[in-house]
Amino acid sequence: MTTKLFQTLAAATTLAGIVATAGAANAASLSYSTQYQYKPTDEAASADGYYITDIKDTISVQKFNSALGTLKSVTIEFIGNLKGDAGFENRSNNAATVLVNLAGTLNLQLPEGVDRFELNPEQSYSYTVARRDGVLDYGGTSGRTVAGLSAGITETKTFADSSFLQYFLGQGTTDFTFLATANSSISGPGNLASYVTTLASANVNVTYNYDPKAVPEPSAAIGLGLVAGIGLMSQRRKSWLKASN
Repeated sequence: MTTKLFQTLAAATTLAGIVATAGAANAASLSYSTQYQYKPTDEAASADGYYITDIKDTISVQKFNSALGTLKSVTIEFIGNLKGDAGFENRSNNAATVLVNLAGTLNLQLPEGVDRFELNPEQSYSYTVARRDGVLDYGGTSGRTVAGLSAGITETKTFADSSFLQYFLGQGTTDFTFLATANSSISGPGNLASYVTTLASANVNVTYNYDPKAVPEPSAAIGLGLVAGIGLMSQRRKSWLKASN
């Protein structure tokens, strides 16, 4: 009977243990998104997030709260876009083809000076215009004014190096250095008047991949497991007493 009693107590203890560990942690993720916003003192912020290059500024993202668990890796998506407008006037005696190339280099650094991303969005546009018409107006038959030029590129990387992950732990924000440099150009005949304006935008999406801290089940649930075990023990004890009489 003593052996059966210990077996019953063991069953009750096991049941309580199962209830207590039911909240074991599973892998989880948490994402934050931010768009570069320049805050100039002499002009209004852009409504669409594009700003004239060249740019060297900060993009901030929310850090990971270590109270949530153990950070295992960080996935960063860097989205870089360009837009622009251009004008050109053929001033030669022959018709010509003019090539407008919208291009730039966008870097994301952490810490400053260490490139984590380098994007090179680029898009070319070709136009044919007549010989010079004698008017420098970036229009008519020998010139063109174009708007809505665009180019973009996206890159995603995952980092698991513990020294790099330290930049993302704690309260507040992690600050990336964002750089955007224009490489746009216009090519055509030797006698050509032209201009091009390049603007850039950037978005950073950060996903924290982590193991959550195990959340213990409420003591009431553990108590239910113990009560169930004790009830089982009581029923078996009654059976033993009847059998012994």
